[in-house]
Amino acid sequence: MTGKAKFLAGLLGILATAAFTGCDDDTQPAVEYQTQGFIKGKLTGVSKEDNSYIFNEDFIYTQYSILFGRVATYKINSDGSYSIQISRANFALFGEAKIAFDLDTVVDTTPKNIALEFSYTKELPDTYITFSMMSDSENTSTITDLTFDSGTGRFTGKFTLTGAVNSTEKNAAVTGEFDVIAKRSIE
Repeated sequence: MTGKAKFLAGLLGILATAAFTGCDDDTQPAVEYQTQGFIKGKLTGVSKEDNSYIFNEDFIYTQYSILFGRVATYKINSDGSYSIQISRANFALFGEAKIAFDLDTVVDTTPKNIALEFSYTKELPDTYITFSMMSDSENTSTITDLTFDSGTGRFTGKFTLTGAVNSTEKNAAVTGEFDVIAKRSIE
């Protein structure tokens, strides 16, 4: 390796380290992110081990990062249908919600192929509480009250994700709403 290549490799190593570490006094995660819109709601259920924790948690996720692919986009397919992916997170608390669906046309308000993913973490004085759940054939996923403004890319609506296929293996529900501006994805 030449001296110039070693220098560049070292510089990249320093930049990567700086990008993924933070100061002890820094309350923000060492991830570059932006905020816009929200996915918010409530998680209800009980913990896996002896029902020792009852989930009755409000959440609001407003952050996104291009670096980690957690953005909101829509794609206009060759047949005129739309494919939408919305994601928002709380990077400091390791929580995230992803909502994906298809629309037949720009004015369609009945989503198809709904896929929801949700993760939640809460730090207590002596433990971490975690929960995760996603759409599958045994869980029920719905999106209602959907609106889409094609001029601004703004999507609003309500969602539910219910079932026992989740990290607790017990019945749980994630309900909420979203209001996010998605950008058109062009490939």
